[in-house]
Amino acid sequence: MQAAAQNADDAITLEIDRVLKREVNEQRLKALLETPGSFDCDLWALAREQGWCGLALPESVGGLGLGWRDLAEVARILGETTVSLPLLQNTLTARLLLDSKNAGEFTSCVAALASGEQTACWAVSSAEDAGLAEESPVLLNNGSLQGRTGFCAFAAIADVALVYAQDSNGPVLALATLDQSVVRNTADLVDNARAMAALEFNGTNAIVLEGVQDVLRELLAIAAVITAFEQIGGASAAMELARQYAMEHRAFGQPIGAFQAIKHKIADIYTSIEIARGCALEALDALVQGNLSLSATAAARIGASRAYDYAAQEAIQVHGGMGITWEGFVHHHYRRARSLSLELGSNAYWRNVLLDELVADQTAGERV
Repeated sequence: MQAAAQNADDAITLEIDRVLKREVNEQRLKALLETPGSFDCDLWALAREQGWCGLALPESVGGLGLGWRDLAEVARILGETTVSLPLLQNTLTARLLLDSKNAGEFTSCVAALASGEQTACWAVSSAEDAGLAEESPVLLNNGSLQGRTGFCAFAAIADVALVYAQDSNGPVLALATLDQSVVRNTADLVDNARAMAALEFNGTNAIVLEGVQDVLRELLAIAAVITAFEQIGGASAAMELARQYAMEHRAFGQPIGAFQAIKHKIADIYTSIEIARGCALEALDALVQGNLSLSATAAARIGASRAYDYAAQEAIQVHGGMGITWEGFVHHHYRRARSLSLELGSNAYWRNVLLDELVADQTAGERV
C-alpha cells in the first residue's frame, strides 16, 4: 500500500512537470520581467484547476494530503523553469492557521488557500532587514495594523498576508486581509516576476494567531528547506544550459567544451550543486521526521544560495556575450538566484543562525 501511495505521489509531480514544460516558454517568462509586480495569473488559474495549491495540505481542508518531500520536488521543478507560484506561501500559511489555538476563526481562509481561491504572502521583514526583523516595523493596536514592511514575494497580488507585528505585549503573528486600506508599493527590481511589493498598512483589520507567536523562526526554516530545492533546481538548469552551449558553440575548430577552463567551470558548478543537494536532503529528512534542525536548515539555505548564484554567474561566463543579452535565457536564472537568495534572509542572516546553533550545541555538550 505504501508503494502504491508513493507511485501516486510520483505521478502527481510528474504531471506538474509535464504541464509546466507544455505551458511555459521563454516568451511568456520574458513578458513577466518587464513590468514591476508581475505575476502569471493564467498559470496560477491552471494550478488551481489542477489542485496544486493544496498539494501538501490535509484532505480534510481540501488539500491533496501529500508531504514535504512532494512539495520540495515541486519546488525543484519550479526552480528549473523559473516559474513563480505562491504554493509555499499558501501551504505554510494555511498550516500555521490550522495550528493556532483559534483555528476556528480561519476555517474559510484555510479552505480558500487550499483551493487557490486566495493567495497569501508573508510580511515578516522590515525595509532595513534581510530575514526576520529584530523588531517589527508594523504596530498592532486594537486589531488594526499600522506601518510599512519590506518587499515581500507575491504581495502585489496576495489576498491575505501573514504579518509579523508588535502589540503592547510584544511580537505577534496576525492574518490581515489586504483590502483598500493597504497600499502596495512596487518597484522595478532585478526579478519582476515574483509579484514583489512593500505593504503599507493604514488601520488594516487583522486577527492575531493565538499560541503561535514563537514559531515564526520555525516557519522561515521550513520555507528555507523547501526553497533550497527550488534553488537547486534552478542551479541544475543553469548548469545544463552552460553544458549544452559548451557542446554546441565552436571556437578554433572545436566545441568550447573541449577547453580545460570550460570543463573546470562546469565541474565546479556541479560540485557546488551536489554539496547543496546533500545539505538540503539532510534538512528535509529532519523536517519529514518531525525534528526540524535549524543548523541543518541554515547549512541547506547557505549551500543552495551559493550554488544557484555560482551556477548562474558561471553559466553566463560560459555563454560569453550571449549570456547577458535579452535573447539568452541564462539571465533569467541569474535574476531568480539573486531574488531567492534574499527573500528569506541573506546568507549573513543564515550564517548567524548556523553559528548560534553550533555554539548552543557545543555549550550543551560541555554541560553534559
